[in-house]
Parts: sequence; structure tokens; C-alpha cells
Amino acid sequence: MAEVPAAEVPQAEKDELFCAYAAMILKDSELDITEDNLNTLIKAAGGSIDSFFPALFAKMCQGKDIEGMLKFGGGGGGGGGG
Repeated sequence: MAEVPAAEVPQAEKDELFCAYAAMILKDSELDITEDNLNTLIKAAGGSIDSFFPALFAKMCQGKDIEGMLKFGGGGGGGGGG
């Protein structure tokens, strides 16, 4: 993520980031990714987001292999050509 002052990040992107980070924390804590759990965690972190985002995000995560998605990235790049 590029370095951008928080005040310059559009609200919709902040909402998405709050939900994504909250979902990762819930998954790591072996808790269900639900609207209520997302809201609770976001509020505990001092965040506030549009009310539809947690419901939408929880619905999007339902039935998905979140753990597999979290493990997918992060592989090292290939060696540079000679």
C-alpha cells in the first residue's frame, strides 16, 4: 500500500480495510466472520464505517476458504534474468 495520509484515503477504502483487517483477526482468533463480530471489532479499534459494509463483507466471506486465501500470496519472486 502506498504511503498516503489517512485523511486522504477515501471513506469507502477505509471501510473496506477495516472489514478486511477485522476479518483476518477474527479468522486468526478462530471466530466466525459475522456482521456482529466485524462491528464489535471495528468499534473496539475506534473505527466507524458505513453500516452496510459489515453485512456485505460477512456475506461475501460466507462459505469461502478465507484461510486458503490468506496463505495464497507472499511467495518469493523468481530470480532475475541474466
